[in-house]
Amino acid sequence: MNQQQPRACLFVRVSRDQQDYQRQINDLEVFCRQKNYAVVKIIAAKVSGAKTHKDRDDLKELFSTADKKMFDKVVVSEVSRLGRNARDLRETVYKLHEKKIPVVFQNLGGMESLDEKGQETFVTNIILSIYAELSQEERRLLSERVRSGLATAKLKGKKLGRPEGKEGDKALLKKYAKLAADVKRGLSLTECQKLHSVARNTVIKVKKAIADNTI
Repeated sequence: MNQQQPRACLFVRVSRDQQDYQRQINDLEVFCRQKNYAVVKIIAAKVSGAKTHKDRDDLKELFSTADKKMFDKVVVSEVSRLGRNARDLRETVYKLHEKKIPVVFQNLGGMESLDEKGQETFVTNIILSIYAELSQEERRLLSERVRSGLATAKLKGKKLGRPEGKEGDKALLKKYAKLAADVKRGLSLTECQKLHSVARNTVIKVKKAIADNTI
């Protein structure tokens, strides 16, 4: 790594286990090469952006590594990757700014949240506020569409949710067979989560399914 290259932490997130965050990583790596950033850290998670800081291990890791001064910039594909709760999103950016670490937004042409003197700018704050509110509103509208769809399906007599009881557990264990094997081997929740790139709650569900189906 060239001494003059800014050290970058890629921060990527998708909302569901079925989604893949590798595309985000690939795109950001290309972006960093173009900007002459040295990628020294990648934090990737499958977690809802509506969750608060205390429920997001990816943000906890981001803050702890920022404390250790492991990188100079945090690079994201867009504002919503940091979260969809406007208040928490602003708090995340503020915590990084306290350490003089800017956030670089790929979709905003590489805009940084701090200027070259490490100061917040009026324009940056306005843009971040607008995008934070838009991201939260998008989340709200999505939730409304989901609730509306579920209500419509219920009116049509469709059974909602995953299969009940052991049949549902068997389907879960079949879907996450490799994860279940590692849980049985005694790997911790954190180890399983990172090894299989799944949400912590998924590991907990698999662990419970194993316990419920053990006679």
